[in-house]
Amino acid sequence: MASMPLPEFTHTTDARQTALQVRSAKLVITKGPDAGRSATIDQPTFVIGTGQSADVRLSDPAVSREHVRVSLLPNGVRIRDDGSKNGTWLGGVRVREVLLSSDASIVVGGTTIAITVEADNLELQLSPNDRFGDAIGSSVVMRNLFAILEKVAPTELTVLLEGESGTGKDVLSRAIHAKSARASEPMVVLDCGAIPETLIESELFGHERGAFTGADKARKGVFEEANGGTLFLDEIGELPVEMQPKLLRALEAREVRPIGARASKPIDVRVVAATSRRLAEAARTGEFRSDLFYRLAVARVTVPPLRERPEDVLPIARAMLRVLRNDPHLEIPTDLASMLEAYTWPGNVRELRNVVERWAALGRLDRTMFDPLEAQMSAEDDLALLTYHEARKIVLDRFEEKYLPRVLARAGGVMARAAELADVARPSFYRMLERIRPRGE
Repeated sequence: MASMPLPEFTHTTDARQTALQVRSAKLVITKGPDAGRSATIDQPTFVIGTGQSADVRLSDPAVSREHVRVSLLPNGVRIRDDGSKNGTWLGGVRVREVLLSSDASIVVGGTTIAITVEADNLELQLSPNDRFGDAIGSSVVMRNLFAILEKVAPTELTVLLEGESGTGKDVLSRAIHAKSARASEPMVVLDCGAIPETLIESELFGHERGAFTGADKARKGVFEEANGGTLFLDEIGELPVEMQPKLLRALEAREVRPIGARASKPIDVRVVAATSRRLAEAARTGEFRSDLFYRLAVARVTVPPLRERPEDVLPIARAMLRVLRNDPHLEIPTDLASMLEAYTWPGNVRELRNVVERWAALGRLDRTMFDPLEAQMSAEDDLALLTYHEARKIVLDRFEEKYLPRVLARAGGVMARAAELADVARPSFYRMLERIRPRGE
């Protein structure tokens, strides 16, 4: 074991390799509020913390939102502290990054976690391609993701994409549709987190004329609009709990009933859903219906953040720059490449694209390019470079970052009172507040 930066196993593979053997592992919480819980680590990276993006979500208040990231490597299991406040401890020593080749216990906050390195290896299938549609990645985690989606895309399976905002889940959803038998039919997008709760049922299933105040004409919902094609339900984790049984019924019965209609209508739709939350954990805590989770997660993949695959930064940036300059042979200048590689990309691929677009348009190279908020939205012209849904999300995110803490302060820090002042459901207010908190808190 070593308390020092470890080489990424993604650097040691080549494009001809179609599978990689890594050590498998499992964990058991032996001390703390969640003692007795266990989990099998069956994916390349695995997050432990208290936030909604954690694969194992702890209730220990001394643990950070994304406290520890576990990675499966050919020669062991890597444990890395993800910038937590209270640190990660092994044998009484605070560590930032260690490689476990045998069983060990780590301490995070007031929680002790026993990690067992299994004798049997786990085989990760790797795609020979470094692209899936417009998504780019030569790292092991992305080639493993591409290998899964290449098998899933031609089928009718429902797909659940999990990952941080800006990682490219929308790009992958479009590629899944394009590589399916439904490619010639419509693909319709609904952002479940951007629709008021009072309108979400109408957006999903449609309504008849006169069904409610303001319904002056009949309107199709997204299920009918996508009939024969693909429906992409973005931020499905934000769907109100009371709507989840209705969505489940529509998926299982393959029919919808518009608001005010007397009869249901048959639908033929393939669903791809995406979320920045870990729905398995949300289902475990009751924040998301478990039956709907299992219906959506027929094929479930996690899209890794850009900071977990630094070798993909320059290829992605190069592809973006070549499109912007309409030059298929253009290379990234050395000084810009150095800055791109040194940055941690909290805004993921979306932020990288904004930085490349700003550099291509202005030719400026300074640190202000890499300020997360500045890179996302420094001028209205930047928003015009994005799709409507991307631009809208950025504006909403920045609004929430300013609005929510002020409402909470006005409520004296009392969550229930803050939700009341904001006129939103308490669980919704909590979820919005979780989204804007830094990962280390």
